[in-house]
Amino acid sequence: MVRGWTKSLAIVLAGLVPLSDVAAQSLTLPSSAESRRISVVVDRGITSTRQLPTTALRQLRKEMVSGAPMAEDDLRALANQKDGLAALKLTKILRQRGVAQNASDLAYYASIAAGAGRKGMLDDMIGALYFLSPATEPSSRISQYIRVLYAHAWAGNTQAQDAMVALNGPDQLFGPMSDATRDRIVALSSTGNGRMVLSLAMKDMGRTDLNRAELNRVLGYLEIADRRGDLAIRAMAFSLAEQAKARRNALAVN
Repeated sequence: MVRGWTKSLAIVLAGLVPLSDVAAQSLTLPSSAESRRISVVVDRGITSTRQLPTTALRQLRKEMVSGAPMAEDDLRALANQKDGLAALKLTKILRQRGVAQNASDLAYYASIAAGAGRKGMLDDMIGALYFLSPATEPSSRISQYIRVLYAHAWAGNTQAQDAMVALNGPDQLFGPMSDATRDRIVALSSTGNGRMVLSLAMKDMGRTDLNRAELNRVLGYLEIADRRGDLAIRAMAFSLAEQAKARRNALAVN
């Protein structure tokens, strides 16, 4: 899979391959390290031992907080109560066993930790999400991922923004992107740097079945990217706009 902004930009600008032949997720935009440190508290969960419903769980949490060695099942029991610290510790165990082999549990418990404001856990969650199938992943877990990921994306975390766009689609984990989400991306991009709306245009252009109205919508996205973006974003937007116009003209001829 093609990685990196420089290579992606060179591919599109040189016209070596049509964008539709390249997986949308492979075309990555530059992200700032600063934005990736943005952390959002979605659900603090258990922050005090007194919040736990049973004496056994309260005792387990006291042991965990004191630094005592914890069995995996005990950490899981606490994490299932939305204890962010337990979820963090469990995520580290699952990560060591392999992301692909433990993707669902890793994504879920990392989402609890990230949602509680545990920095660094969003990376684990996002990495695992790409291994999940919408056909087998429980809907309750998908809802949890969306809550946490979208909150970080709207707050400006570029890694979350990229994942949000990549994981929306007819065959993707989150399903087709809603009009409300598209509208919010456009609104944020209209006052931002155009990065997120360019990412959305790139994702749409990865489809081979765009109709005239959808191509016009893409061109609208690219106008925003050209107006708000830096030189690199504007160069990408210009190239994509030329391709979108060519595809629209081809539809008119046919």
